[in-house]
Amino acid sequence: MLESTITSNFNGLSEVLDKLDFEVSRGGIARYHAILQFIVALDLHRRGFDVSVEEPVDGVFKADVYAESPLGRVIVEVETGYVPPDRIHSLEEFLEAKMVFKAVAYSAYTDVFMIATPNHIKMPVPRELLIPVEDRDESDIMAIRELALRYDKSKASRILWRAHLSRLDGIAYVNVMNQKVNYIIMADLGNIIL
Repeated sequence: MLESTITSNFNGLSEVLDKLDFEVSRGGIARYHAILQFIVALDLHRRGFDVSVEEPVDGVFKADVYAESPLGRVIVEVETGYVPPDRIHSLEEFLEAKMVFKAVAYSAYTDVFMIATPNHIKMPVPRELLIPVEDRDESDIMAIRELALRYDKSKASRILWRAHLSRLDGIAYVNVMNQKVNYIIMADLGNIIL
């Protein structure tokens, strides 16, 4: 049960905790992943967002953390840094491809898209995701498509039409022990407070 691992006050997030417990118990997500999701959800809730987890966004993909406020919507995808054994020799490329895939899958459905990772992991951010959408050329978009396909060819082929819209607005570094989140913002978020 996650409650025994998470020591902070749940602050009205019992539904989020219940959903994460259910997903862990059925094997849908790993316990470590769920703990990171909860810490991010708790942080966004404290910042005034209505928060849910495992929220469907397009009929196919579910956002790890989905948050809304009158100022906008935020999707945060959790990345634990897991690399399957067959990809260990291309670890950085695999993580870059995974990050791009997530940006292509989710960023078109939100005002702010972020990747959350434990603070001891430095995620390799692909250069193309750092270029503002309006400043990308065709080669940048092709590189995004290529990386997304390297991560998961069958799933990526269904979403490549939105590659030109994909972006990464920031990274959320999660300190599990202190249950704190530090945001590195890479884009103008307007009035959305993080």
